[in-house]
Amino acid sequence: MTGPLRRPFLKLAALALAAAALAAPARAQWNSGGPPRSPQALTVDVLDVGQGDSILIRSPEGKTALIDAGPTRDGAVQALKKKGITAIDLVVVTHHHLDHHGGMDAVIREFHPKYFLATDSSHTTQSWLRLLQTVKSENVTSVLPTAKPRRIELGSATLTVFPQPPEDPKSENDNSVGVRLQYGGFSMILTGDSEPPSRNWWLENCPDLLRDCSVLKLAHHGSHNGTDAPWLDMLKPELAVVSLGAGNSYGHPHSETLELLKRDRIPLVRTDEWGTISLVSDGSTWNLVSSSMLARRKAAPRRDAVVAGGEPTRGPSRSSSRRR
Repeated sequence: MTGPLRRPFLKLAALALAAAALAAPARAQWNSGGPPRSPQALTVDVLDVGQGDSILIRSPEGKTALIDAGPTRDGAVQALKKKGITAIDLVVVTHHHLDHHGGMDAVIREFHPKYFLATDSSHTTQSWLRLLQTVKSENVTSVLPTAKPRRIELGSATLTVFPQPPEDPKSENDNSVGVRLQYGGFSMILTGDSEPPSRNWWLENCPDLLRDCSVLKLAHHGSHNGTDAPWLDMLKPELAVVSLGAGNSYGHPHSETLELLKRDRIPLVRTDEWGTISLVSDGSTWNLVSSSMLARRKAAPRRDAVVAGGEPTRGPSRSSSRRR
């Protein structure tokens, strides 16, 4: 995406204004550790919460957003406290499955976000209903994705919520919220557990929001139905990241996904092997850094990961009766 977005958007008034124009693509830099976070930098932390998702975004101005909160009640809260987080401006639940909202109730009670963004999908459970009650009791403003893109300005960074595909009553994964994060020339795309029907709808209806991202968060924890060739051909990510639990019973990431990444020479980093994955950008360059990365690299070789310009190396594929 090389020019300013031209669709109508709704701004959230409590979040600071930022420039709408998008800069030239940021250059990737590959660090094994790296310096502490700069106050002038955007930081994205793909938190290590096991078999689930939780992504923390911090703007240079200190505005914060959390996309999903992992599968356990306290895992996300503990990870956020380790990062020094004391308040959150916006929380997003991509869809109504427990591995994405299991810790959100505790996050809301602990950090008192201003806004809660989620769909009004008809898929519901007792845990989801309890979360909605917490949102109400804590006086958090609820926001819905709409049929048009919605731009949320997080200081000088921008979150663009994709237009929401028609509801799929049979597949809650395909009701996932999609988001593009943009800061200068750095961009990241996150689409929950989206499967081919919703991704194909986005490809057809909002291709300008998808093109040429710096980093792709693999949908559905690296499942075979979370990534496909048309998706990668449109997004052309420089790096893929995936959040999943070590030795998970689903066999994630699936061999089909790893082969697609290998085909396109897209590096992959995984929370089950690297711990929390941190990305830092000044808008012109971006760095992959992780405080836990060095210890894990010394302990054992990484599977399915590459260095810049290298070939992915694959560990043995895993099969599971719970493959999905």
